[in-house]
Amino acid sequence: MSAPARRDLRARRTPRTAWRFLIAQAAVLLLVISVGALAAWPIYRSAAFVIVVVAAMLAGTALAAAGLRWRLNGWWLALATIATYVVLGLPLAAPGSLGSVSQAFQGLRGVVTAPVTGWKDLLTLELPLGSYQATLAPAFLVFLAATVLALSIAWRGGRWWPLAVVTTLLPTVFGIAFGATAPMPGLSVGPVSLSREALVGMAALVMALVAIVWRTTADRRRAIAAATAATGVRSGNRPIRGLAGRAATAAGMVAVGLVAATVVAPWALAGTSRDVLRAEVDPRLEIAAELSPLGQYRTWFGDDRFDQTMFRVAAPAGVDRVRLATLPYYDGRSARVVDPAAAPGDARSSFTRVPSALPADPGSAAGAGRIVIEGWNEVWMPTLGAVTSVEFDGSDAATLADGFYYNAETAAGVQLAPPGLAPGAEYRQGTAYREDPPTLGSLEPARSGPTLSEDVVPETLVRWVDEHASGSGGAGLEQLVELLRARGFLSHALTIDPAAPPAWTAELGDYAFQPSRAGHSTDRIDQLFADLLAREDEVGGDDDAALVAAVGDDEQFAVAAMMIADRLGFDARIVVGARLDSTDDTLTTCDEGVCAAGDVSAWLEVRGVGPEWVAVDVTPQHAVFPSPDTQQRQDPKIPTDVRQEQAETVQPADANPSDGGRSPNDDSATSQDLTALWTALRIGGVSLLVLLLLFGPFALIVLVKLARRRGRRTSTDPVARFTGGWQEFVDSAVDHGLPGPGSRTRHELVTAYGGSAGAAELATLADRSVFDVAPPDEDDADRFWRIVESERSRLDEGLSFWARLRARVSLRSLMRRERRISRAQRLPRSRRDR
Repeated sequence: MSAPARRDLRARRTPRTAWRFLIAQAAVLLLVISVGALAAWPIYRSAAFVIVVVAAMLAGTALAAAGLRWRLNGWWLALATIATYVVLGLPLAAPGSLGSVSQAFQGLRGVVTAPVTGWKDLLTLELPLGSYQATLAPAFLVFLAATVLALSIAWRGGRWWPLAVVTTLLPTVFGIAFGATAPMPGLSVGPVSLSREALVGMAALVMALVAIVWRTTADRRRAIAAATAATGVRSGNRPIRGLAGRAATAAGMVAVGLVAATVVAPWALAGTSRDVLRAEVDPRLEIAAELSPLGQYRTWFGDDRFDQTMFRVAAPAGVDRVRLATLPYYDGRSARVVDPAAAPGDARSSFTRVPSALPADPGSAAGAGRIVIEGWNEVWMPTLGAVTSVEFDGSDAATLADGFYYNAETAAGVQLAPPGLAPGAEYRQGTAYREDPPTLGSLEPARSGPTLSEDVVPETLVRWVDEHASGSGGAGLEQLVELLRARGFLSHALTIDPAAPPAWTAELGDYAFQPSRAGHSTDRIDQLFADLLAREDEVGGDDDAALVAAVGDDEQFAVAAMMIADRLGFDARIVVGARLDSTDDTLTTCDEGVCAAGDVSAWLEVRGVGPEWVAVDVTPQHAVFPSPDTQQRQDPKIPTDVRQEQAETVQPADANPSDGGRSPNDDSATSQDLTALWTALRIGGVSLLVLLLLFGPFALIVLVKLARRRGRRTSTDPVARFTGGWQEFVDSAVDHGLPGPGSRTRHELVTAYGGSAGAAELATLADRSVFDVAPPDEDDADRFWRIVESERSRLDEGLSFWARLRARVSLRSLMRRERRISRAQRLPRSRRDR
């Protein structure tokens, strides 16, 4: 066939062949991207996500085809992709924002900012996301960009086509990385089970392998067809055998991977959480930085806040409390909302965002309430019962929704969006609550022993519980809490001005002030029970009115009740909030849903073997004033006449008057306070560590060079001592910024270094040690090294201190030897043997 005929045949067949290749290539790559849709499905689980994926792949294919048709460069194609993302993003990625013009602008803003800030929503919202706000925008961007980039690279050919296959795996990585922390159940065959993530990853690997095999086979066929069209010679053998071999290799790789995933992965990953991006994003740090709401308890009883309205509540009839914060942790110093040292999977410290709705517990009643913020400006967000949904009102509704985090385990919420809850903020909350909660007396302990360590619980509390426990289970706990409240006395301050008593004392009616120290540390709780035990030891009996001695408020009594419940085997946590209604007339409640600062209270929640938490009020009584000291009311049993004129101070026999009357055998005299010593050691250790981090690498370089110099100088081989000395001279020159020896001889190198007569003698002695028949003697070696030291000092002449220091810590001589050895190793064997 003539050349013109071959060109005509190629002209007729090439367009159809090219379009067939482009369509097949797109189908293979889009199949790999579809696996990514399966990986990302658990994040959204909505029909809107399916629409977004299909639209992104269609739009991406159209953009890649347009770029190929009109030969658009990368910049124009990127601009077209961005424009498509913005135009289609609003109706596809934020469908819920099309209700009004203002919502449309907010949705458009969410779509535009999603490439920068939208990832936070994926990591902080509780899964599944559905079509909440603009959370579909990152998925739309990933699938659109992956389609455009993969098809553009593959269609335009070149040696970079394998990057197209790598790009198609990005949606799979997106779905797995932004997924849930716990592996999802997948396929189970007998005793062997595979997680859904393992199956998706294996499917993506298989599809990517199929894409690579198809492309290599298609390129080979096209090359053979081009060669046949150019030469007119047809290949007689078919690539069946090679294709079968590649297919068998691929099948073997897949089989090995499946066996490994089936046998090894379930055993190695059993009971572990997945390391995903969601596990690294946690608002606990911001919450832990806040002061404990229990530690702030007394600030709400100051005259500047006591009567101030904090918030207004309209709650369902079955909800009688407003929760501000739940504190499940206690370390002996303060009760905490979150534990900074808790593992990422600890449910009690896990706060997440609520995308749209949360499921209610089985058997609970559903309702809705409304809360309006007035004077409340804390991060702790008022909630009613268990939150099932939250919908904010006002112009900052989107900001407040983004900043709302909720812990379903503790039923507490926080508002972290700046500036947080402000006067006028209003939201509707769906709630789930128990209409017939169990009573405290019906609970059974969840365990047989306490969980709080012995150094946290004071011994006085343990003694008090052991002496007064008269029942078991919830009934015993209820009796101890009521006894503690009856023998306690309410006080919110250490001192007051009798001329102008605070407002909280007037609120209590006929009230006589008693000082009470703030705080709820172990020491403060120890003082509480020490006062109770001291009064009981003095008075005796079981008359509660005569045994009132523990003075404090909800801050101390909530912690004390928590310790008692924990010691009896119950799960316990402290709640700070306000009561909307109560059958106990002595307790403060919000008047018609208007909650003032003085209505803030703290109570205990206790859980037994069941899942329900039972609220337990711990506020002490304030009607019975602590009785005066009994020793002041009773006459001495043995009257004694004291004659002052004969009284004199008598020191103990072993006392030394100079030490204030302390006995030499007193342990307190011999004990030493090591706080200053440990502080000094800690500061010194940290300082030493900082110095090691800053100067350790430089000191290591100097030590390596010293060890190298010592090894060269003390070598037992005389020739090695000479050659080592010469290398030391060259290394010193290189560290001072002079060039390496290259291919120059020793004398040429000395001339290049501007060496003195001593340096020239070094070159002569080094050459004689290598090439002379007679070996050098020890005296020549010593003289050689003295010249080396002299030349090293000469190189330092005229240099500043910092220049000499740079030479000492320079790595050039160390790296020079590595490069020289590497080049020698790369030389052909024929050249190395010369």
